Amino acid sequence: MRFLAAVAGLTIAMLFSVAPVDAGDGFSDGDGSGGVVGDAITAGVQFGRPPSARGRSDSSGCTWTPAAEAQTFEGLVVTTKVVNGVTYELFYRSCPTSGAGIWVPQVSPRTLGLRASDAIRQRLAAPTVGSAPPANQGVVKVGMWLWTDPSVYVPVSITAWVPTPTGIAWATTTATPSRLVFLSGEPGSAAMVCQGPGRQWLPQFGDDVASACMYTYQHSSEVTASDVFDAKLSIVWSIRWLSNVANGGGLGEYTTSTDQSVTVNEIQAVITN
Repeated sequence: MRFLAAVAGLTIAMLFSVAPVDAGDGFSDGDGSGGVVGDAITAGVQFGRPPSARGRSDSSGCTWTPAAEAQTFEGLVVTTKVVNGVTYELFYRSCPTSGAGIWVPQVSPRTLGLRASDAIRQRLAAPTVGSAPPANQGVVKVGMWLWTDPSVYVPVSITAWVPTPTGIAWATTTATPSRLVFLSGEPGSAAMVCQGPGRQWLPQFGDDVASACMYTYQHSSEVTASDVFDAKLSIVWSIRWLSNVANGGGLGEYTTSTDQSVTVNEIQAVITN
């Protein structure tokens, strides 16, 4: 019977009533845009809901005004600078309880998509491992149902955006689960690929119903030195970005995995006369 198992920037001398700062997010630049790496390229890149239009508030309740239009700065203000080939525009960010000048990189939409991809990979869940029979009660030649929690097998999206002198440029990156992959740990076995999160086995199914995501061990785990198979269940995510100022495109795949020890026993038939 089966069982349910559980930036850094260039210094420019100028006079400010409010000094401009760099707001970095700590991600590295993966596509070499401008030859800048680290916080320098991502200073001023924001995440979350962008303003719906120029002059509107973002998800933090802040507005972004080009320095040339802001009344906060006094004296001669340099509003544009170029660092390692990347152009930065100075904006005044006004929030409900604070305000500051922020140097914002005028990066490509794809770079915004990459920044969102950096962030999204940190949020993708590893699969939970469900199996029937349970992973510690496998049986040779008996199909093992496999599944993961459907709540983790869902698309995840993050939007990165920057203000520009003419409006907001944003890119939304979405990681979509494309398949479930099971590596059984059995010598000589190939990866088993399932479309979707798999189906959870329920007692009313009995022993004769097959699953589209089911692996059948051919050997007892006693063939290993540890008496268990070192299995792995993975979700493969397809990552794409789209933008309000560009067509978007693919950013490859990313895999999250969970290791699972599987014990498989061989049932010996007893013949009596």
